Amino acid sequence: MTLCTLLILIYLCYSFKCSPGCIGGCEADNTCRGGCSENYFNDTSCLYCKWTDPNDDVYETFIPNGTYCMKTTNIIIKKSWLPEQKDIESITTGSTVTFTINENSMADTSFCYYRQKYRLGKWFKLDMSSIYTDTLSINIAKNYESSAFLSIDITNSQSDAYTGNCLAHASLNETNFETNMLVPILNPIYSSSTKKDENFYYIFINVKEYKVVTVSLTIQPVNGKTGVSRFNLTQDIADSLANDLSKNMYVYFSVEQYGIVCYPVCIPNIIMKIILFEIEFDGDYSILIDTRGADRVNYIQEFDYIVNESGYRYTKCLNVWTGTPHGVFADEEPNGVFVRIEGKANTKRYFGIMSEEQRINLNVEVRAICPKNCNAETGNGNCLPQEKKCVCNDSFGGDDCHKLCYYNGKWQVNDYSSLCYFNTSHCDQFCKCEPGYSLVNNYCVSNECKNGKLGSGDECIQNSEGCLPNCRCDSSSGWKLSKQKGKCVNVLCGNGIIDSLYMKDTFLRKEECDNGTNCNSFCQCIDGHTPDPDDPTSCIDTKISGGAIAGIVIGGTVGLILILIFFIVLLIFVLRYKKVDINIYKIQQPVYYYYIHGSTTSAPSKTARYMIDPIDLDYGNDTTATAIMDTRFERMEVNNYSRNKWMMIIFHTPNNPKYVFYFEPQVLLIRPHSTPKLLTSYMTLHCTTKIRDMKIPYTVWFSKSKSTLESIANLLKDKSFETWTPEDQAQMDKLCKNVRRHCHYHITIKTDAASSTHIDMDELNMSEKPIAEGAMGKVYIGSYRSVPVAVKQFRWESLSDEEMSELKKEVIAECEMMSKLRNPFIANYMGSVTYIPQVSMIIQFFVLGSLGEYLRKEKEDYVKLPYKLKVRMLFDTARGMQFLHENRIMHLDLKPDNLLVNSLYTDSACCIKITDFGTSRFTKKNNKNSEDKGLGTPIYAAPETYHDEYTNAGDVYSYAISAWELFYQEEPYKEFKSLFEIKDYVESGKRLGFDTSIPMLLKGLIQDCWKQNVGERPSFEQVCKRLVKLDEDAINHLELDNDVSDGRIEEIINNRTQRMQDQLNEISHD
Repeated sequence: MTLCTLLILIYLCYSFKCSPGCIGGCEADNTCRGGCSENYFNDTSCLYCKWTDPNDDVYETFIPNGTYCMKTTNIIIKKSWLPEQKDIESITTGSTVTFTINENSMADTSFCYYRQKYRLGKWFKLDMSSIYTDTLSINIAKNYESSAFLSIDITNSQSDAYTGNCLAHASLNETNFETNMLVPILNPIYSSSTKKDENFYYIFINVKEYKVVTVSLTIQPVNGKTGVSRFNLTQDIADSLANDLSKNMYVYFSVEQYGIVCYPVCIPNIIMKIILFEIEFDGDYSILIDTRGADRVNYIQEFDYIVNESGYRYTKCLNVWTGTPHGVFADEEPNGVFVRIEGKANTKRYFGIMSEEQRINLNVEVRAICPKNCNAETGNGNCLPQEKKCVCNDSFGGDDCHKLCYYNGKWQVNDYSSLCYFNTSHCDQFCKCEPGYSLVNNYCVSNECKNGKLGSGDECIQNSEGCLPNCRCDSSSGWKLSKQKGKCVNVLCGNGIIDSLYMKDTFLRKEECDNGTNCNSFCQCIDGHTPDPDDPTSCIDTKISGGAIAGIVIGGTVGLILILIFFIVLLIFVLRYKKVDINIYKIQQPVYYYYIHGSTTSAPSKTARYMIDPIDLDYGNDTTATAIMDTRFERMEVNNYSRNKWMMIIFHTPNNPKYVFYFEPQVLLIRPHSTPKLLTSYMTLHCTTKIRDMKIPYTVWFSKSKSTLESIANLLKDKSFETWTPEDQAQMDKLCKNVRRHCHYHITIKTDAASSTHIDMDELNMSEKPIAEGAMGKVYIGSYRSVPVAVKQFRWESLSDEEMSELKKEVIAECEMMSKLRNPFIANYMGSVTYIPQVSMIIQFFVLGSLGEYLRKEKEDYVKLPYKLKVRMLFDTARGMQFLHENRIMHLDLKPDNLLVNSLYTDSACCIKITDFGTSRFTKKNNKNSEDKGLGTPIYAAPETYHDEYTNAGDVYSYAISAWELFYQEEPYKEFKSLFEIKDYVESGKRLGFDTSIPMLLKGLIQDCWKQNVGERPSFEQVCKRLVKLDEDAINHLELDNDVSDGRIEEIINNRTQRMQDQLNEISHD
């Protein structure tokens, strides 16, 4: 009995991947059955140590220590992100500090993000007030005996800052022992309210889990950011790749460990981490650098070192490539850069891979492509880096798009006696046979093939029907490999028609029969038979007796009767047939308690007394990803191999809104000695999430009593570990007395979810509090795959279930439409979360916020904007609206609050991006008690919209009001007391007033755009043309910029950038 109990315990614990923190074993990979032990975070996986909230009164925390979590009470008590000064050791430049991290070290939280908040480590501070260089060189080393994973975090935030800015981060993994960081010297960050006279860099050196490690730290001030190249692509490496274009190499760049923190010369306004590499080669081919394997946003810059006349050395940007996909299929492409580098003689070229992520590590693919530039200068083809090869025009081919020796059935050279047919087996791109093959009649033939045998890769016996001299079936003449080894069959055989068969335009024979009686798979009569004159597709016996003829007549009569019966049964079936609604397979199935007490882990086999085939399901997408919202199915065959027992299988489907797995039937009963049963598994994905290698458990039960198995199924239905009662267990104990065998196993999913704009909420990290609220709902700041985003959630609290369902469908349709729009002046739509009741839309986050935040004096960020910048903002808005109207999309709520500021610099490529087009209709439907007519915001609404008339001209009117507000930077109609006054005012044809300061060209444009007659308003295409003249005229109105302060604009940009960083840091610390 003790042995049986021990075996059961072993099965329970080791059937799945199970964390040491699990109580009661696992019911799936990393899914604990009974919760987590005391020291672990209770998230059902029990993989992480118990989380301690730094904002609470903390007296103990838990640190990973090998396979378990260690409790420690050595915690730094602090009131802000920074410890008290007594807990921070001062260091100076030029000296080496050596210290040890062990069980007596203090645990604290870092200003850089870690999932495991508390870490053992040590704090330092460096006084920056007397350092006058532009860079710090920081050397960190650990003792060679230690396998600790060491992290180094640096910030320029001061003690009064709200939170610490993660300026720089580096690490030493278990097998690395020394690294050197280059960190720029930046201005200190203070709080927005006070500014102290302090300037320190704070450093927190910590370990990933408990390990004893001795660390040495040395800091030196240096000038310049010249780092060490981590890879040099030499001429030898390049030539090696070019000699075999199928060959590639991967270079691992540990940006986290070796990256230089700086403002890159090609993107000088953003702090990034950069890792350097060099290329020095010459040749008639190109080198492709591809960083897309990690699917992370990164950049590549090419730069050079320049020495001026004074001997000063500086860097100059030559080129930069961005790692964000663009175009119609951008959402389906991975993030990252692919760059084609052409050779330059005797020139060393300098490159850097850059990322805003501190912890990114990249496995970069390097390969040679496009030899001889694909002979593009003669029109042979073109180099296509996306395809990693040449794309050749007709009659050209091979690696370099040379003229093919043989094309489209014709030779393109005069002497082809020693050449093989291009594109045939073992014939290379230059019409030469591969080594080990000899030329026979312009084919490449193996030695086995010449001797009448089948060699490796051969399909048929030489000179047999449909077989070429190279022992391959002549596919160009319609011959393919048959099921019979060594023979070819024509594709026409089996079509029920007597065809003539050819090979290379030479007639071979006419089919004797086709798909009829006594006809073999090669459309020939079987031995002793001849073509039937009455039925050309069949064959008959050479001699037929009178008795045989009589038998045929009787058999024909019986057959006719059987056919008649068949059609009657078919008619009854059709009349009774009910159409199956495919939507039922998109609904979650009932939960069955996964009861495996006393069960063994048994994969399908005859020994296990059952078989399920297949148990690895790809739903027909073994090589392609599965599209979101597409319902796929795969059939499975189930056998009961027991001698005299009923068998029951229960599929315990996951109850997760991200996907639906539906088994038909979910509970299958099979009698002993029965034929195999078929069941169907359906899969519907609701978002792009990880499903490959996911396990769906099932249980198998055997009993001589069918009713016992049915009772077990009824008992387990709609039960879970939490709702399973002692009474249920008592009843199960009684039923299990009649169960002869009980085992469990799992189905494995072998496909992936396709990339889409349907986002997995678990990949979205967002703030707890909204950063903005309005009629349409709330807006939160967040991050998605390290990219800052704005998350919009609609305000639907007052809607009924039916209204919410209808509105959700419209929002999803709107999201699908937005996902197809790509324009520089439209805010980038990144995706939406639609698989849960609360739909969220995710767009790019803009640190500078909306234009409306700068226009009114009561706003915190009010600033007088330069006139030329105002014209540029109007121009960008008009171009964005022109794009929307060309795609038959009306905005319906165009106003400064829906114009996002991309830049406050006039010479930027884009200053304004439009957002929230079309969402006002969702607000209107939600506002059921409103008596106001029209969509959008009343003060910007065209007069005709009060009568529910919506055209593109309505957006032009809203544009005019926004242009007036932008120029004067005042609230429109601010002297009016109610919206009804505004409505009556505009419906009567009256408009906002002007003074003498407004340029005449702008005044004329605004007046034309808000004309009462819809047909008299210009289109946005016409508006854009007029704005070009406005921009040219801006030089004549410099007096409008008398009160403009460039310093105030810079201050706002810096404050908002810091505010965003604080918000993101707050999210990462949640």
